[in-house]
Amino acid sequence: MQMEAKMMTMIRTAPMPRVRVHLDFAGIWNQGVWLMPRPGIKVRELYQADDGYRISMVRYAPGAKVPEHLHTGDEHSYVIEGSVRDASGEYAAGSYMLNPIGSKHGIWSDRGALVLTHRLGPIRFLSGWRPGPEAAMEDQGYPGDRASVLIDTGAEAGAAWESLLQGVQIMSMFEGAPGKYKTALVRYRPGASIPAHIHLGDEHVYILSGCQEDEFGSYDAGAYVYNPTGTTHRVWSEEGCLALIHWRAPIRFL
Repeated sequence: MQMEAKMMTMIRTAPMPRVRVHLDFAGIWNQGVWLMPRPGIKVRELYQADDGYRISMVRYAPGAKVPEHLHTGDEHSYVIEGSVRDASGEYAAGSYMLNPIGSKHGIWSDRGALVLTHRLGPIRFLSGWRPGPEAAMEDQGYPGDRASVLIDTGAEAGAAWESLLQGVQIMSMFEGAPGKYKTALVRYRPGASIPAHIHLGDEHVYILSGCQEDEFGSYDAGAYVYNPTGTTHRVWSEEGCLALIHWRAPIRFL
């Protein structure tokens, strides 16, 4: 337990570089530290910012459970494999979930799952279990007027795909105020491209299928790419791909 606490502290306090990061499938699974905060649950931290923004890959073994907790910031989750459940239902592979600030739930997996989670604030456990220092709660309000969001991105019928550019489609799943955070799926047809642009805020990309390329390299299914504020590049896909993207601010075409 002392070693786990030490590793958690190291991850929380380690400064994140403001340079591009590329972790391929092997890099995520075979390098870095996988924590086990609870039996049957493994966590691989991919990114952490000073403002509390954290990106994690979470692996649930069959029957594993995270106890009831409060979200002190919005949490965006995408089920990559298997399925997870809470009191409201079951969420299979391809499900996107927004648990807004102030929402409470426990979550578990009957069959096992792999979930990519973007969390804009720590969670506070309500049952007495603590994986680390508890978040300060003073002078913070948790509005209850924002409902959780569930989108089945795998349902082609009625799916909200929009044309972005020739051969490129986008499915917006969450968008804050103008100039703020946005989450979307971007689908490239074979040979499609996005012209040169600059990122006005950090971009986090996870390749769900196919292969995406830019001037810096190629990124196959299972790869995570971090493009920090100020990055300029163009993006294309020779074979086609599906990418889950989180923007902290818009892009500007050059």
